[in-house]
Amino acid sequence: MSDVVAKIAAFVDQAFQSLDQVDYYQVLGVSSASSAEQIRSAYYRLAAYLHPDVHGLEIDPVYHNKLTTVFSRVVEAYKVLADQNKRHAYDGQLARGNMRMRAGTMPGPVRPEDTLSNAKARRFYELSQRALGDNDFKSARTNLKLALSMEPDSKMLQEALAKLESL
Repeated sequence: MSDVVAKIAAFVDQAFQSLDQVDYYQVLGVSSASSAEQIRSAYYRLAAYLHPDVHGLEIDPVYHNKLTTVFSRVVEAYKVLADQNKRHAYDGQLARGNMRMRAGTMPGPVRPEDTLSNAKARRFYELSQRALGDNDFKSARTNLKLALSMEPDSKMLQEALAKLESL
């Protein structure tokens, strides 16, 4: 094993052990005051060493799992810190002690239909909104009822239908 490969393996082992104890800045080896360019450079430097494809197919499966886990966290850190809005939201979470960005906490507008898990319910909801825009209340009501039949527990759909029926 070459000296470089041994150093990378030692880094991967150490990083794997501490993943749940470090924040995204520490994962990338940058400070919270780092510029976007510094974050980008740190990511590309790490990716050059840690990308699983660089290590070939003939590596130990246990090491491959650790390597993939560490690399995935590096990518996750970069995706959050490279986007100014996500970084701002992450800094707020970090101040509350959360080391990782939690699902559902990414900033950005949330459309009502994004709360629906059923694709058909989403489609019927969208059709109802289009019908409302055209002042076609009968079609809007029908489509909302169809959407609600697909996702009967949806508070958003229940409220939309109640609001429409009160018109």
